[in-house]
Amino acid sequence: MAKPDLLKKDDYLVKIIDSFKTPALAQINALKSFLVTAGEKISTEEKDLIELTLNSCRHIQNLTEIYSLVHKLNYENLRLNYEKFDFNDLIVNCLKEFSILLKYYEINIAFLPKNEIIINADKNKIKKVIENLVIESINQAFKKSTMELNISQNKNFLVFEIKSKSPYIDVELMDECFRKNKSNTSVMSKTVKELGFYLSGEIINAHYGTMIVKSFPDNINIFGFAIPLN
Repeated sequence: MAKPDLLKKDDYLVKIIDSFKTPALAQINALKSFLVTAGEKISTEEKDLIELTLNSCRHIQNLTEIYSLVHKLNYENLRLNYEKFDFNDLIVNCLKEFSILLKYYEINIAFLPKNEIIINADKNKIKKVIENLVIESINQAFKKSTMELNISQNKNFLVFEIKSKSPYIDVELMDECFRKNKSNTSVMSKTVKELGFYLSGEIINAHYGTMIVKSFPDNINIFGFAIPLN
């Protein structure tokens, strides 16, 4: 557990961050409404600018959720709300939200949805993991490269992997990516990237799954996870 004085500082920071939730949501809804009602009346460049702004608002919303969830881990275990859903649909919807970012970074996506894959998991939290892995893969990928998304089944496990052309990751850094370290989970002691990876690891661990991280000398990186189908 983090030290009491550090937790107090975190409490203060989280309260400030929580105050961003309402305006971020309002901005997201306003921009989405604008795109629906006026999207066809503006130029492609203007529409792209609005969509980039919308993406930034979603990023702020995502960060506030990450901070809040990581902070709660200092006091309690993750609570999961299990439901059955098609994993393919979840991937497709996530990619739609990042379409403008992919266009901006000139990154192509190679993903062929397979037959319906129904899993029993916490849909919102699994989506959070996918979002964290996709955004990190986009940030690290070389411009004008292709990101491959693959879904497979290994016995009773679903395996999801994102393969990207990006700088090689040192073995020591790979070991630290998703490491569970309860003594160093303070919001104030970690970067945004580390918090996202840490939370992803905790979510997958709560589902009795494992995170996947691989890096190869020819600048190929793979991030993903494996979780039980049921």
